[in-house]
Amino acid sequence: MMFKPLTFGRSLAKQLDKLVLYGMNRQVPTSLEASYHSAPTLTEMLAQTQIDQAKTAVYALIAPGEHTIWLDTPMGAIRCRVRVRLAADPAAPLLIYHPGFNELPYTSSWSRIFPANRPFPFHTICIQAPFHEKWGDPLTKGFATIESIYQIFAGSLRIMLEMQQLFESQGAAQTILAGISWGGITSILHEGMFQQSDAVITMLSSPRLALAMQGIADMFARQAAVPWEDMAHLLDFMPYYDQCADEKLFPLLGEDDLFFPMDQHAAVFAERPLTTVAGGHITTMWQARILREHIMRVVTNTLS
Repeated sequence: MMFKPLTFGRSLAKQLDKLVLYGMNRQVPTSLEASYHSAPTLTEMLAQTQIDQAKTAVYALIAPGEHTIWLDTPMGAIRCRVRVRLAADPAAPLLIYHPGFNELPYTSSWSRIFPANRPFPFHTICIQAPFHEKWGDPLTKGFATIESIYQIFAGSLRIMLEMQQLFESQGAAQTILAGISWGGITSILHEGMFQQSDAVITMLSSPRLALAMQGIADMFARQAAVPWEDMAHLLDFMPYYDQCADEKLFPLLGEDDLFFPMDQHAAVFAERPLTTVAGGHITTMWQARILREHIMRVVTNTLS
């Protein structure tokens, strides 16, 4: 399926992507590539990442509004947040939305896709990933090592699982995951690990993070301290993706996306109903209506 062309020209879409990627590429610490020798596994990081019950008002997390969640992690105490918006029906399904990497404020795309003045037939929550409190931190702290990248994922996964369990204990019969860019990878990891959702909506995303990172480095002739093939297996999440049932996954890719180029990543979704958009990564992130229509179509089919 393909949505109608966006109002942005293809050249502009690609130039915006390239401009953003250039800035991000310059901020990636050189320590990242040297860290792969001592990297833990993602499952080890997740097991050691727990919600600090003493500092987090867990009982209040299902109330509307923004809540602080403290994580006890191998990298120390980390503060994250969630934003909760409730449906009129207490027994409505839950939609967990995870934003993109370096998206600040973390509710930016969520607020555009799910405007507050519009009712939706589900509870929806937005997750703030670790190291996403202020500009620069996602790259300088989050990409300092393989361990810190895993910590971003592990923190989000722990919060998502906690929120899902809380809402389901209060009557939410179904849970749908939706994520854009980095959030799409996180949603795939959640389903691949736990198999507890009814649908997974990934937008402008692919589980092949290593391939995306290598493509960006090549785009700007960034010399790697170690060969990419030595590190790639640590950031390729296809094993988790392969645990996701075909009928649960609903991907969307941008035809002019330079973050996750379609010619490199479309084949990943061979058995899934791939939706394409005639836009780039950044321009499509601002096309709230198109993203909302994709999500609502999946939700409608899932709940019917």
